[in-house]
Amino acid sequence: MLQAQALDNRLVATSADDVLVDRIVPGAPLVIAFGFVSWTTRPAFDFYGRLRKLEQASGQPLNKILVRDSGNAWYHRRIAGLGSHVDETAQALRELVRRIAPSQVATIGQSMGAYAAVMFGLLLEAQQIVAFGPLSFLDVQQARLYHELRWLTVMESLAHDAPASGYYDLAALCRARATQQTHLHLLFGTRPDAARPNAASAGGSASISASESVNLDAMHAQRLAAFGRCTLYPFPDAGHTVVQHLIDTQRINGLLAACVLGLTLAPESSS
Repeated sequence: MLQAQALDNRLVATSADDVLVDRIVPGAPLVIAFGFVSWTTRPAFDFYGRLRKLEQASGQPLNKILVRDSGNAWYHRRIAGLGSHVDETAQALRELVRRIAPSQVATIGQSMGAYAAVMFGLLLEAQQIVAFGPLSFLDVQQARLYHELRWLTVMESLAHDAPASGYYDLAALCRARATQQTHLHLLFGTRPDAARPNAASAGGSASISASESVNLDAMHAQRLAAFGRCTLYPFPDAGHTVVQHLIDTQRINGLLAACVLGLTLAPESSS
């Protein structure tokens, strides 16, 4: 059984685990943060530092679960400590939520982590789902239809060797699971990304076409927007790495406070 422990930056940066549970704060909100893809190094945990800053700025303690997919399989294969496929991982997270007994549940992630935030947020019946630049499908046929080639190799791998459970169209999952208690926050850039073959940054792609001139993140957001309560946050000066853009423009903390806790923070200082 996974044990909660008092996390700090060093532990989060050096842990060999794929899931970390912070010390439990009875009755406080829970945020489950999913890490993004990395092709050249092991994927890192994400949003821990930002959630600590949110606690400090808001005065609201948070329960935290950090999850990463060391196999870069969009959380569809084994997550050590949780499960070997999506439904098994969701059940393990469900049991952790029961143990923590939070006042509300939020999921958060960017790129690959955003797909997980939407997928597991719906499966866990989270109240707040905060997704930065998510795909809306992992289906090869739809990817070719929309010319979504950025992570086609991942989709082909899942199709060729399918795990025991999987959710390859988040719009269909939203249709089945989203309710009026489900609030999706979809944050995305609308500026076309420059071609970055074999990129390894947050949201980096293994197979971006050299002629890519369209930002597809807005299309994915629109596919998810028709279900439940959904707020779209388009950023015309950002590409796929919208989180970095929001950090650079000092808007990330305020957006997290609004999306996760429904709070309005004072503008961030430029110093």
